[in-house]
Amino acid sequence: MSESADTATGTPELLDHLVTSRRPSLVAGAPGTGKSTLLVEVAVQRLRAGLDPLSLLVLAPTRNTAAMLRNELSARAEQTFTEPVVRTWSAYAFDLIRRARLQGLLPMVERAPRLLSGPEQDTLLGHLLEGHEQGLTPSPPWPEELRLAVGTRGFRKEVREFFDRVSELGLEPDDIAQLGEQAERGEWVAAAMFYQEYRDLLDLGSAEAFDPAGLITRAAELLEANPEFLAAEQDQLQLVLVDDLQEASLSQHRLLTLLGRGRNLVAFAAPDNVVQGFRGARADELAQFTQRYSTPRNPAGIYELETSYRMGPAIAQAWKRVVRRVPVAAGLHGRTLEFGEDPHPATVQTHLFENSTQEERFLAQHIVHLNLYEHRPLAEMAIVVRTGSQVRNLSRFLEGQGIAVTTPPAEVPLKEENAVRPLLDLLALAVNPEANEDPLRMQSLLLSRYGMSTALEIRRLRQLLRQKDSAGGGRRSSQELLEATLHEPELAQDLGPVARGLERLLGMYQRLREELATGNATPETALWALWEASGRAEAWRTEALGTGPAARRADHDLDAVLSVFQAAERFVDQLPGASVEQFVEHILEQELPMDSLASRSASDQTVTVLTTAAAAGRQWPVVFVPGLQEGSWPNLRLRGELLGSNALAEAVEHGVGFLGTRTPSRLVREIRNDELRSFSNAISRASQSLICTAVASEEQQPSSFLQIIDPAADQQGSYTAVPRIRSLPSLVAELRCEAESHIAAAMGAWQQDSSQTVSSVAQDAVAVLGQLTAAQPAVRGAAPATWWGLAPLSTQAPVFPQDQPIRVSPSKVEAVHASPLNWFVQAAGGQSAVDFAASLGTLIHSIAEEHPDAAGSEYLKVLDERWPELEMPNNWEGRRDHDRAEEMLKKLALYSLQMRSEGRSLVARELPFNVPVPHEGREVELRGVIDRIEVDGQGRPYVVDLKTGARMPSAKDALTHPQLGVYQAAITLGALDSTPETSHLPAEPAGATLVFVGSNTKKPSLRTQQAPTDDWAQQLIIEAAALMGDAEFVTRHDASRGAGFSSGCALPDICPLCSEGRQVTEP
Repeated sequence: MSESADTATGTPELLDHLVTSRRPSLVAGAPGTGKSTLLVEVAVQRLRAGLDPLSLLVLAPTRNTAAMLRNELSARAEQTFTEPVVRTWSAYAFDLIRRARLQGLLPMVERAPRLLSGPEQDTLLGHLLEGHEQGLTPSPPWPEELRLAVGTRGFRKEVREFFDRVSELGLEPDDIAQLGEQAERGEWVAAAMFYQEYRDLLDLGSAEAFDPAGLITRAAELLEANPEFLAAEQDQLQLVLVDDLQEASLSQHRLLTLLGRGRNLVAFAAPDNVVQGFRGARADELAQFTQRYSTPRNPAGIYELETSYRMGPAIAQAWKRVVRRVPVAAGLHGRTLEFGEDPHPATVQTHLFENSTQEERFLAQHIVHLNLYEHRPLAEMAIVVRTGSQVRNLSRFLEGQGIAVTTPPAEVPLKEENAVRPLLDLLALAVNPEANEDPLRMQSLLLSRYGMSTALEIRRLRQLLRQKDSAGGGRRSSQELLEATLHEPELAQDLGPVARGLERLLGMYQRLREELATGNATPETALWALWEASGRAEAWRTEALGTGPAARRADHDLDAVLSVFQAAERFVDQLPGASVEQFVEHILEQELPMDSLASRSASDQTVTVLTTAAAAGRQWPVVFVPGLQEGSWPNLRLRGELLGSNALAEAVEHGVGFLGTRTPSRLVREIRNDELRSFSNAISRASQSLICTAVASEEQQPSSFLQIIDPAADQQGSYTAVPRIRSLPSLVAELRCEAESHIAAAMGAWQQDSSQTVSSVAQDAVAVLGQLTAAQPAVRGAAPATWWGLAPLSTQAPVFPQDQPIRVSPSKVEAVHASPLNWFVQAAGGQSAVDFAASLGTLIHSIAEEHPDAAGSEYLKVLDERWPELEMPNNWEGRRDHDRAEEMLKKLALYSLQMRSEGRSLVARELPFNVPVPHEGREVELRGVIDRIEVDGQGRPYVVDLKTGARMPSAKDALTHPQLGVYQAAITLGALDSTPETSHLPAEPAGATLVFVGSNTKKPSLRTQQAPTDDWAQQLIIEAAALMGDAEFVTRHDASRGAGFSSGCALPDICPLCSEGRQVTEP
């Protein structure tokens, strides 16, 4: 320990000095030297000596730090606190402003002060910018190079940062404009005008709302402007303790100077560990501590803690190598580290990987290894990364590997929370049903945490709704029917289990409508109506009390729902009488996450994953620092340069002339120093083991920080091998692989030599699998009965029961002959989603059915009327498809002319039929619909099949086209007897034609088939029925041509001829 104002020579002496002295003191020290412990001890000793708790103030930089200090102090002080003793800077400043208002020092603030949240500020700025764009208010004179950016989300973010800095500096709009003119910065002049408008609007509607960034400056101004108020505050506070003073901004130093200059102030700092640089932290101000806080009668002192109680020697040396590259912030104080006679061991490791997947696998494998083999609890391990997106990605991966994690609350806007967005959507639909602009909103609701439907269930639900509507003569699409269920709930009746999610949503919606109908609904009561009707409260509570990913998701969702209720309560308090619709708009317009005061308890059985900022003030025995990539950490991208918020702060502090020193190299150097400070904070969280990792590849280069941690590391090679993750699923996979490969080899050798036996490795693997199978509960995948290829068939009965006829469709005869397996999969519902081409074909067929003899102009009129049914966007692609449909209908009109010119007339369209097919064996029914029946000059029926596709068979292949042949066979079997229009026609067809209107020709393309002279088509039907009625289905294709509809197999994943479709038990 070193000093500048006292003769204390050790921690006991320093503690005694800090307790008895009334001088301003700064205690500097490296991370883990006991600063926070000493702070708590000073507070406890003074309280025991008789200090009134109301005269003690402890300031901390973050709520997490404040909470930890508060808990420690409460446990040690052995007395009750009637008022919070430990506060964040913002909390203390807010309390100061609240008390000032009660004393009449804020006459313009009529209501109780409140904090303006980030989302509220962002929404307010968005409204102002939108008003400028619409010409409702004059737009600031933004420079030409910024005008394209105005109105974007990124521009709003820059404006928020600029206003936060202005508010922190205590600048008025005139001050900003003057600085802009002096510095010839047009964006500052425009921003000054915008800031004035922003302040005016805020004062008009929310004078009690205080900007968090300007809160501390406002508190300092109140003290400076009211000497009696300041004197009373100084008299009240007999001891001020400050933790992590290196994180303080200029405004915080300004406030602290008023409270602690020449008084009993004790501040603690780690000068080289700064994570709040993006919020204006000024560690360099520590060098001014003596000058700032001393008085002639009471000079300040600086002391240094030198003994490391956290970082072992190896980690401490790595930390020192990092901070040596950072400019000193408090002289040389805070960088000395000494160790006792027997320091605890510590290790530092660096690892390189070929890709990020290998890096993630290493983290998971190493965590499991430490937990299982070194008996290290998961709670003693943490992963510290630079950004929130890394936290989310790593957490998702680790949970997928069965490793429980704890993370800070997700920093996403409320409207994007999975448990909140469905509630907002239902509120929006209820208050304004006509404003539903999202055609997929109902599908999103069904897939949500409230609908809990699967994609397959939704598809089946659509089909049932469409069938039910069609049976009643309706023509609405399945999408229209799905949307209509909210206002026509009878549509959802009697649809079976697939409609459970829809029924739950309809129940919630109906309960909401009832609440709104009372006329007294508020955002709070409307939300409660939805939440109560959902029935999720008890279900999620039960899940949250369990373990695993489901429990963590339920816990997170409950927190999100609580947050939206808090937002509704706050909205009602601020805007009494505001409508539910206004609340929904308020939340949906927010682009920033709401701040939450809800605390979360971390389980002892979880790994903590968090950012370096969130890790400040905490420690773990084992810390992983992954993602050390050049360009990511350090990230040397310039910040706040669009509007020059950092330059403005420098102009205020040093004068406009100082801006000439703002060279790119200097700015990058300062950013790198900030990145080094945040990195030093990350690695100093470890006490026993520090593991840093990076990827080295052509696309990604390791960070230079990795070289600092381990100067001897080879950053171009020597990748770390990643063994199998030690989890039960991977163990089962390895055991099966070993057993199967050795047994397969033994079987091959046995064919040559029957004396060969299975190896001991295979026997051991099988034995362990047996133990895992017998475990309670059994390990998934260990039992052979659960393996693919060994499980018995669910049934060996034929698809069509023996007592029912086999129904054959003409359009499927060719398909089942080509590949019975493909036909079966499609018949079972495994067909591709309906694409636009199929939807267009359905529309053309429908128009042709309703208007069989229309002229070309009539067809185009009908097309325009019915085109919206396809829900195509009004863009170039939609216009192109519309033109394509027009060409099809023009060709259809031309075909009608050609038909009449050849002496035929149309007698029936969309003719359904169902006829028996005589043969020896099971009963066969031929069922289908013929597009058109025409009659030639001899009175014979003529079959026409309309095709909207572009692929055509050759003229030769058309002679034996299966579908045309089956249609003609249907006529010979009596298909025309079913309707009066055709019952008088003979059962001898005159032939058949495929009419292609989707080809690239100017006229319709025809492929003709002569009248049948034998029963070849009827034989095709009988053979198809035999294939369809079987219990097994073969696949037919050229395996050498690979997968794909045009080159080979359409179902490679289940095809036994394709490598992808083979069973895992097959060689």
